Amino acid sequence: MTITIPPASASNRESPYRPGFGTTPPVAVGRQAEVNAFARALDQRGGTGRTVFVTGQRGVGKTVLLNIFDDVAESRQWITVREQASPGFVERLTGARLPEALETHDAHETIRSKLVGLTLPAGLGGLTTRTETTSALQPDFRHHLMAVLELLDVHDTGLVIALDEVHRSNLDEFRTVTDAVAYAMSQEAPLAFVAAGLPASIDTIVNDEVSTFLRRANRINLGSFTPEETALALRLPAEEAGKGFDDAALDLGAKVSLGYPYMVQIIGDLAWREAADAATITVDHVAAVVDEAKQILIQQIYGPTLAALTPGARRYLTAMAADPEVSHTGEIAERLGAKKQTANDYRRMLLAHGVIEAPAHGLVRIVIPHLRDYLLTESNEA
Repeated sequence: MTITIPPASASNRESPYRPGFGTTPPVAVGRQAEVNAFARALDQRGGTGRTVFVTGQRGVGKTVLLNIFDDVAESRQWITVREQASPGFVERLTGARLPEALETHDAHETIRSKLVGLTLPAGLGGLTTRTETTSALQPDFRHHLMAVLELLDVHDTGLVIALDEVHRSNLDEFRTVTDAVAYAMSQEAPLAFVAAGLPASIDTIVNDEVSTFLRRANRINLGSFTPEETALALRLPAEEAGKGFDDAALDLGAKVSLGYPYMVQIIGDLAWREAADAATITVDHVAAVVDEAKQILIQQIYGPTLAALTPGARRYLTAMAADPEVSHTGEIAERLGAKKQTANDYRRMLLAHGVIEAPAHGLVRIVIPHLRDYLLTESNEA
């Protein structure tokens, strides 16, 4: 069988959907209330809502919401310092991100003389400083943060610190940042703090005794779209790009995606390309790409997620797949023939990796769409 190269078309080249991880879709739906609350928090000094946790399973749009919060900050002339919360992030914030924030601030050239005790790397704009002490004190993250906030406050602007992929394994570093943030908040500094991560990691951080002020933070729990929101997420990008999306196609797209935001973008993107130069995306276009969409989930979600699990956790997950909805933890332990403590260790690993959730005491549920079907198929083929 010979291979033919399909002709290029404007439709294929310019898909309006964005199925990449962390990529903001052209039309964001279902998060307006959260965006409004964050905007109000920035507008009111000393108001509530400037400390926010964004949590949810993989693919529900945590990073996308951080991107939108960046846009909210920019609309208020606030500066955003963004960092992945991987090991060493405190050093990166102190030595690079905060100096870069100053570098983007137009006014800093005129107020160099006010910058006391803050040492910035010479390669980041060559900003010079003066020090009014002879001690050997090494400025820490809080010192740098407060110096930046003082400068921004003078010019009626502020700073948003946004941490993505927060994990409980980096709890000590996170404490360093949150201790500084708590102090800045107590001084009514122009600061907002947003952190995104999986539910198990956020729970650990919120319950940490050192960071008690975080228990008062706003918490945004992202989940799947409603059928109505799914229809909007599929229809509006196509319409804005000049293509229709008929009702039967929307219904099938909602059914296949289960409202999972990442899957919604995959379905929209593939259906758009399948429709090529057609004026409307039909149910046949969506039906033609369902298998490919599921294969993308296998490659980009299931594969990496399952590879990170221990064999015991994999067996626990496969045992859960026998139940159509929720599973009882006691019954799963019996199926595995495992001790209660061993089964609990497997359950905690699955929770930490965002594969399952615990909707109630003694119950667990698989949360990644279509993963149960995949596990059952894999089990039957074994």
